[in-house]
Amino acid sequence: MPSPIIPKALQSGGTIAWISPSARLNDKLPMVMSRATAVLTNKGYKIREFYTVDTGIQNGIANRLSELRAAFTDPNIDAIITTIGGSTFTELLPALLADTSLHEAIRAHPKIVVGFSDITGLHWFLHAVTGLRTFYGPGAIPELGELASLDDEDSALAFNARNLFRAIADREPIGDVDRSRFYAPKLPSFFYPGNRDEPNELVSNDGWTWIRPGKGKGRLFGGCLTVMARLAGVPSIVPDWRGRIVFLETAIAEDEVSGNPIYRVQAGIADLIAQGVFDDVTGLVVGRPFGYDTPELRKQYIDVIKELLCDGPFGEKKFPILFNVDFGHTSPMVTLPFDTLASLDSDKDQFAILESAVV
Repeated sequence: MPSPIIPKALQSGGTIAWISPSARLNDKLPMVMSRATAVLTNKGYKIREFYTVDTGIQNGIANRLSELRAAFTDPNIDAIITTIGGSTFTELLPALLADTSLHEAIRAHPKIVVGFSDITGLHWFLHAVTGLRTFYGPGAIPELGELASLDDEDSALAFNARNLFRAIADREPIGDVDRSRFYAPKLPSFFYPGNRDEPNELVSNDGWTWIRPGKGKGRLFGGCLTVMARLAGVPSIVPDWRGRIVFLETAIAEDEVSGNPIYRVQAGIADLIAQGVFDDVTGLVVGRPFGYDTPELRKQYIDVIKELLCDGPFGEKKFPILFNVDFGHTSPMVTLPFDTLASLDSDKDQFAILESAVV
């Protein structure tokens, strides 16, 4: 594994690139992209969008590879934010793994990289091949492009932006991870038929749950559960899980209304157990699962974790497990820096990032 490479903190007036290495929605949701761009330009940043309309699968793969290379090798770009996740990032992995000149360029000119969901694959690739520390955080669609005002401190948009720049523009460690008082149980209206564009409804957040109490310290690593399970089949990018605080979260179901079915959650965690992920970890942090919005549904999710990771062979493990943290497929979300030292302490009800991922 290469030595860690830490990118420079994003400076005022810096240039941020939009890239879309998985789903390709830039041209389908132009108003959302425009709002997300305005959020960043109003903060004084310059924006470049790398996007060419695809004409087929192979053309789409070629476009995405070209856009990634252009963004990573452009010396004038300081940060890269992915527009959205998807399900097709792994199409790029063979070519990315073989592109040694790109690896050298990334090491020579490291940039901030932000994204979540299927972008888990990009994070794992960059960590394994270059050592670059990256960020599990919001994209343009929908997080930074939501119909809301940054001036409204209770909006999901303000929470997303505040925590993003706390992670990528501040050289001080994040410290205690933020908690939102509200969250959105549904996707923004523009995802649904009719393309309505209305503010998202927020409801009260139940807060964190310590599924297993305890204390732990280790370097953060993880991603979207189902993507993590898939990436285990690419051994060259699988991290060493020993001594880590693992973070994971689950995606939205295909109906875009409910959450990942509980049987898939159970299978995904079982996959990670079989791969040895939890054998020697120091903690687990689970994101608020989309679609599990009633006490009964949340209990189903928690019970799966309890029965797989607190009973049976893992019953003697002591690592703490924290549930319902604001990251992943939820709105709003915090930004978690990969491979940084973090701590969990149930006595203090504390999840903290102890070192910065930028210099």
